[in-house]
Amino acid sequence: MVTSGQHQQLGSAQARTQANAGSPFEPLATTPRDLAKITLDDQGIILNCCSTCEKVFGYRQDELKGRHVSALLPSLQDTELVLEERINSRLAFLCHCATPFQARRRDGRCFNSELFVNRLGNHNVVVLVRSLEKAK
Repeated sequence: MVTSGQHQQLGSAQARTQANAGSPFEPLATTPRDLAKITLDDQGIILNCCSTCEKVFGYRQDELKGRHVSALLPSLQDTELVLEERINSRLAFLCHCATPFQARRRDGRCFNSELFVNRLGNHNVVVLVRSLEKAK
């Protein structure tokens, strides 16, 4: 389920994407079904993920549990997600600016994605991943 705060983020992400129409990434319509939701612990270990992860990354949900998020998002390998009980401010800034993050599918193919990172309770992080590739 997508919360109202996540809907607000989606709206602002769409606005940023549309404002960057001249960028190499063309605007994409985003719906909650286009977002891969991944729940992590503070160290980046995948606790749970939605069925969209199979579509986006090629992994079944049960294959991802217990793995580090860097299996999907290599650029997060050396990034501390949480600092002083808050989302790492640099990571939050990059997500807010719609900076593309490299993501990796199960077959090893990489693609650019946009991330939305939020704190979920005291000890978890939720990451929403949206591919910046056009649907074929």
